[in-house]
Amino acid sequence: MHVERCAALHLSTDPATALPLFSPEGERRWVAGWEPEPLHAPGGTLSASGAVFRTRADGEETLWLVLAFDRERGRAAYARLTPGSRLGTVEVELEADRAGGTRARVTYRLTSLSERGAAALSELTPDAFAGWIAGWERDLAACLAESGA
Repeated sequence: MHVERCAALHLSTDPATALPLFSPEGERRWVAGWEPEPLHAPGGTLSASGAVFRTRADGEETLWLVLAFDRERGRAAYARLTPGSRLGTVEVELEADRAGGTRARVTYRLTSLSERGAAALSELTPDAFAGWIAGWERDLAACLAESGA
């Protein structure tokens, strides 16, 4: 099974301030329980192309590879593998809006590797994905409000 889901969210800050929030380290500020474990950090950072890290959530381990973290273009892209379950990519593209904020487009492309993976992906309906990303928007807004950005 393969799914591709895309949704947009709005942030009340400029893209240069927003992009670091989509880095492995930056997500710690707004994703509860997000604890990326560095496996390879070129130049000492997980925000460099080629960086590798691991996360654990809901009883699963996921391995991540940073494909791109482009500050000039406002783009972050990752490959992710949940062994024995699913494989895919995550892409975040940012653009400034007319009000001085940022529109973020989030795209997940995932393929199941097993029945367990297919079951997980079958739950990622378009409505479920939109709701999940709406949660991101709320959490990011709270994070930005806390930091005064």
